[in-house]
Amino acid sequence: MKRFRLLLLACASLLLLACNQQELIDKLTPKTESAYAQKLFTDLREGHYDSVKAALAPSLRAMPDIDQKLADVGKLFPAGKPKSVKVVGTNTSSMAFNGGPTTTKYNLTYEYEYTDSWVLANMFLERNQDGLQVLGFHAQSQTRSLEAMSAFSLAGKGAGQWLFLALVIAVPFFCVYAFVVCLRTPNLKRKGLWALFTLVGFVSLSMNWNTGDVGFRLISFQLLSASAFQSGYTPWLLSISFPLGAVWFLCKRHAMRSDAAAPAMPEA
Repeated sequence: MKRFRLLLLACASLLLLACNQQELIDKLTPKTESAYAQKLFTDLREGHYDSVKAALAPSLRAMPDIDQKLADVGKLFPAGKPKSVKVVGTNTSSMAFNGGPTTTKYNLTYEYEYTDSWVLANMFLERNQDGLQVLGFHAQSQTRSLEAMSAFSLAGKGAGQWLFLALVIAVPFFCVYAFVVCLRTPNLKRKGLWALFTLVGFVSLSMNWNTGDVGFRLISFQLLSASAFQSGYTPWLLSISFPLGAVWFLCKRHAMRSDAAAPAMPEA
């Protein structure tokens, strides 16, 4: 039982180490570039299209319909100041070709909250030896916040999703049961290895909880044979694996005990 308590303590520690998703996004967001992108979106909201156009990359600025696109994006923002603005997506990548100057690209996504709507706005920036320029921008209006859309909810789920959720909950308990039985089994050779084996699942099925779409991975190893994960404001991803170690041990337990307990035959 001491080993079992240590396992539970380790799992609890991992849960306590998990930080708030928004705090993590804020830490990863490049402050200078983010402030620049938000200023450009403010200019778009207020109709200052020339200042935004001046910040565009030459190829984007040369598009024949760029003025109309700037106006279309600006009109997606309701009149007045937003109630709140937060970063909901950030990605930074740097590269240098053949020892040349480094080019860094920033993909930043913001959520603007208004009284009865939200606007999701994305800007793609590049910093090179010539400075910072806009490679792309996009916005769309939404009736719900990303947090609400990606929240875990049981409403409107089908039978397949309910079954999948039940397995995600039940399979880890089955693995823990096999683990405890293994520790309590007397006369068992390699008990430590068998105990670890009962906690591992192989091959995995994953489900997008919002849509019910299912994916399959043949080469996969999973602790406790199940997991539930959400990254940022993406939908929850549930995953289950076949508890091979737990099933194998419970099927072979009595035979292994008999073999270990059998007395050695006397020599003639």
